[in-house]
Amino acid sequence: MVRALLGLLLLLFASFVVTRRPLETPSRPEGVWLYGVELTLYPKEAGVEWRFKADILRQKGREVQVDRLKEAGRYVNGELDARLFAPEVQVDPMDDLRAPRARVEILKGCYLLELEGPVLIRQKEGIYAPQVHIEAPNLRGEARAFHSDFALEKMEVLDPRFEFPTGGRFGPCRVEGGSS
Repeated sequence: MVRALLGLLLLLFASFVVTRRPLETPSRPEGVWLYGVELTLYPKEAGVEWRFKADILRQKGREVQVDRLKEAGRYVNGELDARLFAPEVQVDPMDDLRAPRARVEILKGCYLLELEGPVLIRQKEGIYAPQVHIEAPNLRGEARAFHSDFALEKMEVLDPRFEFPTGGRFGPCRVEGGSS
């Protein structure tokens, strides 16, 4: 009888312990997560701002990760200057942008830049990428170790392989709203 009573007490104690354990809950993402966001960055350059629309914005330490980018543009004095297309963008505390790869459309000059990453956009300096393919009405080609200001007036590259049409253009501007 004592043995049966001890067995019953042990069984009751075990069931009490099991039912008092907290249920396993799926881990929640850390930091701040926002969905369906519009974000505007105001870098220190006068008159410059970046506008983003994305599905997800999340805090990662001191950086902000913008995922599933729907729209991104650089505006100078309220006018669209360039568009950025990338799967994701990280914004660091200095408002510099990083992406694994990107396409940049620069309206003035009708430049299409296909950038293989990691791509770095420094607000005060311009665009950096290990590899670039450039298309414009008067220029086509590719190069390594690309660095340029936002107007593509001060470009530095390694191993450039560019073509310039003789006496004309490769074709019309393919950048929406762009001008040669």
